[in-house]
Amino acid sequence: MSPESVGLASDDLPHNSILLVEDEPLLAMDVESSLAAAGYRVVGPAATAAEALRLIREENPDLAVLDLNLGKEMSYSVPDLLADRRIPFVILSGHSRGMVPARHKKRPFLQKPYVVAILLRTIRETLNGSKAQSLPG
Repeated sequence: MSPESVGLASDDLPHNSILLVEDEPLLAMDVESSLAAAGYRVVGPAATAAEALRLIREENPDLAVLDLNLGKEMSYSVPDLLADRRIPFVILSGHSRGMVPARHKKRPFLQKPYVVAILLRTIRETLNGSKAQSLPG
């Protein structure tokens, strides 16, 4: 997938870093490929909450795309740390929004299977929204 195929000219590439938290290897590769093709620097993928927490602390990503259900564990500590650090995130889950903790119910949420164009649009909107909120007003 080229930048042009996702609606970006090569000069318009975003260059933001995105932490990918996903335990399913094929899905992680697919999302990583789509993000890289759109010009994002992918951090991870992290397949466990512990790995995601470490990458958040070490890499300080601009945004995260995360699944809350990582194998046998629920990764609720990950969105909590992201929120505490004011790092925006998009939840990408095979479950319903009902499993999202109350603190994060209003966060962007996409259900698997996802559409690449919608994921990329949601990421752009989330990044633009977080930049607008951080501007002095």
